[in-house]
Amino acid sequence: MMPKHCFLGFLVSFFLTGVAGTQPAHESLKPQRVRFQSRNFHNILQWQPGRALTGNSSVYFVQYKMYGQRQWKNKEDCWGIQELFCDLTNETSDIQEPYYGRVKAASAGSYSDWSLTPRFTPWWEREKGL
Repeated sequence: MMPKHCFLGFLVSFFLTGVAGTQPAHESLKPQRVRFQSRNFHNILQWQPGRALTGNSSVYFVQYKMYGQRQWKNKEDCWGIQELFCDLTNETSDIQEPYYGRVKAASAGSYSDWSLTPRFTPWWEREKGL
């Protein structure tokens, strides 16, 4: 006979790893529809919560980089936030250069993978998406 705590641990891992037909926990946390919204060179990174996140118990982490750079930079003002947006206007101030943004979610000790934006060039995108 299996002890109760072993069975409970099995059930938790069964549901969190996707064996029950759902996605792994970190995949269901992953932010969706990550994109830049720009108007008059005011550039906001926006996203929607992952499929598993319905409340406001999750936090988000934002990074950005210019196209061609190897290293991602943390946006300190958008590190561990609960909002579904981050102002990257100052970080994307070279309007003819392309940029990328990415967002990661965390909830109850689990972390998602990064969700990446399409390439964003402020000059081309200044009126799109609004």
